[in-house]
Amino acid sequence: MNLARRIGTIYRKELIDILRDHRTLVAMILVPIVLYPLLMLGSVQAVSYQKESMEKEKFLVGVVNEGQGRSLRDLIDADGRALDAKRNRADGGPTEEAEGRIDEPLTEAVTVLAMPSREVLQQRIRDRVLHAGVVFAADAVVDALNARNDVEILCDKEEVRSAYIADRLEGMFARIAYRWVEARKQRAGLPAAFDEPFTVKYNDLAAPSSILGQILPLILILMTITGAIYPAIDLTAGERERGTLESLMVCPVPVIELIVGKFLVVTTVAIMGAMLNLASVSATVYFGGFDKVISTSGDSLPVGKMLFILLCLIPFAVLMSAIMIAVCSYARTFKEAQNYVTPVILAVLIPGGIAALPATRMEGVMLVMPVGNMVLLARDLLLGAAVPLWHVVLVLFSTTLYAVAAVAIATKVFGQESVVFADAGSLQAAFKRSLIKPAAAPSVSMSLLFVALLFPLWFFIQSALSPLPQEDARRLLMSTGWLMPVCFIVLPLAVLTYWKVDLVNALSLRRPRLRYVLAGVLIGCSAWVPTQELMVLQHALLGAPQSVVQSAEILVRTLRALPLPLALLFIAVVPAVSEEWLFRGFLLGGLRASMGRWPAILASAAVFAVFHFVLFRFAVTGTLGVVLAYVCWQSRSLVPGMVAHFLHNGLGTLSAVDDRWYRALGITADSEATHLPVEVLLFGGALFVAGLALCARADETGEVPSCPVATAPAATGAGAVMTR
Repeated sequence: MNLARRIGTIYRKELIDILRDHRTLVAMILVPIVLYPLLMLGSVQAVSYQKESMEKEKFLVGVVNEGQGRSLRDLIDADGRALDAKRNRADGGPTEEAEGRIDEPLTEAVTVLAMPSREVLQQRIRDRVLHAGVVFAADAVVDALNARNDVEILCDKEEVRSAYIADRLEGMFARIAYRWVEARKQRAGLPAAFDEPFTVKYNDLAAPSSILGQILPLILILMTITGAIYPAIDLTAGERERGTLESLMVCPVPVIELIVGKFLVVTTVAIMGAMLNLASVSATVYFGGFDKVISTSGDSLPVGKMLFILLCLIPFAVLMSAIMIAVCSYARTFKEAQNYVTPVILAVLIPGGIAALPATRMEGVMLVMPVGNMVLLARDLLLGAAVPLWHVVLVLFSTTLYAVAAVAIATKVFGQESVVFADAGSLQAAFKRSLIKPAAAPSVSMSLLFVALLFPLWFFIQSALSPLPQEDARRLLMSTGWLMPVCFIVLPLAVLTYWKVDLVNALSLRRPRLRYVLAGVLIGCSAWVPTQELMVLQHALLGAPQSVVQSAEILVRTLRALPLPLALLFIAVVPAVSEEWLFRGFLLGGLRASMGRWPAILASAAVFAVFHFVLFRFAVTGTLGVVLAYVCWQSRSLVPGMVAHFLHNGLGTLSAVDDRWYRALGITADSEATHLPVEVLLFGGALFVAGLALCARADETGEVPSCPVATAPAATGAGAVMTR
């Protein structure tokens, strides 16, 4: 039986067991299918009933004396007669229609009571004896050309009936004011449009998706998490409590296959839960007629967008399933696992709640904030907002990156003997340094977790330091000059030291053979040739975004204003050392433990490219990452890659500062749409191929034991723009 069939067998067995449990069926099917219709039907009917009941109620409105009481009663009676006449003529005034005021008369709904003073009136409203109060500046209301009647409405907005009758009183005074103004214009011989230079019509374009966009995303996120909770607990703590976990783990099946099978079950149940919840909400809104209630434009439900949102939820479901399995693996009982899960849910609610706020926008650090970015993506899609493609890609990639790291961690945690077999296994023991055994290289989970945590941090740093169009990039370059070594060198070094990892093996800190150094020189001096041609091809197919062009122009202006040694330090030296340390040392070393050569190289190159945060240059940066990772893999040393990286970025810096050598070759330094001269292309291509050929035979000395270290993000900002 091959690997796929064994995992499939485990998957089917665990999934059938989960679905046979009535608690799972209740949580997955009964709740979304029954609860949503009941909630929506109940809430709509309750609101409708409350509105109808308040329209039939009698409201007590106080005034400060009997004279003002007579004035208010006269106004209410006059407004009632006018409304009756309006209904008979069926021609309401523009103010009433434009303002959307309640045009039901208050004659039968209001009882006016006179109070001895304003203080008593206010106190009665606070005590909720009276629903509202009306205070006139003068006892008698005067309708004259030079007269203005000041009116104050008192209410308690925390009491629904008080706010309701106050709104109706305000509508009544607005109608009376409109009629009096019309009468005054007629008496003065003024045209009807004298005091109406503008006629403003309020048109609400909200569609069903606009209303659902405010509530549905967070519901989907929470229900996806909820769907993963029970199966994760049952397949970890539940197995241990039933006494079947130990016997299962000693079966003649690799532990990784058991873990993958269980993990796929949890992910499947989470996705099924999200799917059922989405289908239930959509069906309830559509078939229940709520789309007409919550929509003013008559648009249909965005089914296509909802299906796309469901696909986007897959990496999020993977992420939460892995987190739940990792957390629940430390629990010895079902109840203890539930206690462990509660803080996780609360932690998820924080970014989800922030993203659900109306003023939160999908930009900056919110693009890579776990949970929050998925809520914002779903919200913007449902609201019909124009979501840039690179935003979607960044949200999905960051979530996928977090999911991969979480899966690696869950695999390591679930496979530990101290967690599986020992009652004393705990989260604290897993991180206690005295219990950590020295290792030749870090685990894959450690490297992936480090990358996942560093990704949003580096994105936030780059976003905060990015210059405005009228600024230069000096602050970005100088800040990156010291922050990059800290994040890419010091932090990974601290992680490796704490976990007692052999730094030489983990980071490929070996002295390379001369031919690999020569290969790095050849590749570094010629890599700009294939990347230039790749940029020309990309420019022809996709064009160049204006934001990328502006960013490059700002960087070039800044580099020309700096001394050349300083420019080379920021663009060539620091990125070459820091990025190679992190991506080709720490990250590639970790991936080497569980992947073959090319999967590890391609994965590290993809992370290297995305951490530059310039989607338009992903192909170019990713290609350079593949070449550098290949050189490191073959040489088992960081030095050749650092040399190649330094020379490549250094030539880019020189071309930005002084393009005379570019012009001498017959090309312009700022052109990404012009092919290189044939002789330059042939010569540069020959050097590039020669460098790769020198690396073709791997250095087998000092083989790294299978296990490397944590990974982090690539340089962005300064180093990103100069990757040509």
